[in-house]
Amino acid sequence: MRRRGIQAALAAACALAATLAPATGRANNLDLFGYGLRGVSMGGAVVATASGHESVYYNPGGLAFDVDLTFSLAYQEGSFDLELNGAGQDVASIPALVLGFGVPIPLGGWLKERLALGLGFVIPQTSVLVADIPQPGAPRFALLESRGQTVSLQAALGLRLTDELGIGGGVLALAELEGAIDVAPNSEGRVGASVRDSIVADYSPVLGVQWHPRPWLAAGVAFRGESDANFSVPITVALGDSFSIPIPTLLLEGTAQYDPRQVGAEVAWRPAEGATLGLGVTWKQWSRFPNPIRYASVPADFPAQPSPDFEDTLVWRLGGEWPLPLPALPLRLVPRAGFTWEPTPAPLQTGYHGYLDNDRAILCLGLGARWENLRLDLGGQLHLLRERRAVKDQPPEDGPASWTHGGSITFYGAELGVTF
Repeated sequence: MRRRGIQAALAAACALAATLAPATGRANNLDLFGYGLRGVSMGGAVVATASGHESVYYNPGGLAFDVDLTFSLAYQEGSFDLELNGAGQDVASIPALVLGFGVPIPLGGWLKERLALGLGFVIPQTSVLVADIPQPGAPRFALLESRGQTVSLQAALGLRLTDELGIGGGVLALAELEGAIDVAPNSEGRVGASVRDSIVADYSPVLGVQWHPRPWLAAGVAFRGESDANFSVPITVALGDSFSIPIPTLLLEGTAQYDPRQVGAEVAWRPAEGATLGLGVTWKQWSRFPNPIRYASVPADFPAQPSPDFEDTLVWRLGGEWPLPLPALPLRLVPRAGFTWEPTPAPLQTGYHGYLDNDRAILCLGLGARWENLRLDLGGQLHLLRERRAVKDQPPEDGPASWTHGGSITFYGAELGVTF
């Protein structure tokens, strides 16, 4: 009978692994890299000048100034070169398809050319939702490799109140996993596991204001609510009449992906037609970061997990674009560049936890090409992680006494768009 119990436990573990960990944990595309290749190339410094589909993420107020129907299709991929104590970490790349729509709503009267709808989709190419179940205290890059890859949907409306002022609001929807694993004998007495899971949506608000007081000056403020992709999987074991001792339900739950509440503000200068220089700052409320794995099925007197003790951060962004005069060609080329400083919210991991993270200097480059109603945007980023070293307060018996971690991330993408 003990062997049957062991078989049941193994079956449950295998089923859980198949459900929650089809691949190595991956980072969230939107918060890591941005949305839309123009914003990616300018380091996210587009809160004051976002338009079309990119407005649904950066600032829905930018939709209010759109008068043309637009569509975009992009492919992007990020790859990780992360190191811990000189050893590379096995983190898979992040390929994704990105779709975007900007749809002016044809109304009359005061609302004529004042209201527009934006839609955005990020579709990972390897999974719908990935959630790793690490051993608590084990070292891992918590904000890079363990923020689950998940399908996201964005929708927003923009309203132009005056010729200079637009407001907007929308939602960001992320996939969550709910399910259950039941372990029981079948009609032949063999112990097996059945898995039930479903994908549900989690919503967070996105609000924005965009102001254009002068042709050469623009400003914007945007708010994004806290968003997370949680998982909750109860495991029940019922071995039948031959094993009458009840086995309590095991509940595994946690957060596969987490983005903090944030507020971004930016001022942009337009020194010439088609040229932009933006400077912005984003406050991120990382102090609400939860432990990725929650202790759910433990005795009442079991020691609680320590708090992650993350801190709120300020992210600085600088980005610009400048069109190249090419009178002999029917094309209009717009080189772009940007820089972002993203400080880590994680303290040095000297205690129980192993949530590794680093300050990141993000270098961004891109190129836009326009030909009549078609456009092609190329962009890339290089994330340089500043090395950190943490010495454990109580060195483990079977592990290193200190952790030195760093590395880099590369990202690239191409976007094809059309204006109708």
